[in-house]
Amino acid sequence: MNPEPIEADGLVPARREAVFAFLADLANHWALADRWVEVVSLTPAHDGGRVTVRGPLGLRRTVDTRVDEVEAPARIEGTARLGRTRAVVRWELRPEPRGTRVNLVATVLAAGPIDRLLLAAGARAWLRRRFTVTLNHLSQTVAERQAEAAISPDRAARA
Repeated sequence: MNPEPIEADGLVPARREAVFAFLADLANHWALADRWVEVVSLTPAHDGGRVTVRGPLGLRRTVDTRVDEVEAPARIEGTARLGRTRAVVRWELRPEPRGTRVNLVATVLAAGPIDRLLLAAGARAWLRRRFTVTLNHLSQTVAERQAEAAISPDRAARA
């Protein structure tokens, strides 16, 4: 299996603690999904869930995920499994002067025959683009929530 990671990097205009708090609550991941990715369910403890990824040509893969390690506010790491396919997925957060640099990385540790074929046929590049879209949604969503939080006290004072 090619251990080359699939990754994307983006800047979120918010403090690292705010970005981490958002990502640590897996229920928030629904806000990051687009038409290609659907968060189907979360475990009762919100430490994992099920995600369906729709690809080109009607391909569909449903993946079970689990959070394995949390290092607040710098890293969240977990496992994604689909049959014999297993990957480690990691969110890394680094503070920068203009916000937080977020690196989303998936490393495929083992792949079943179908997933091995899909990865060789271009799924790595396709997933990299999905990761970039996810990071853009993260940036927009966190910025919107911070703006709403900043406005809410003013509205309460006028009411």
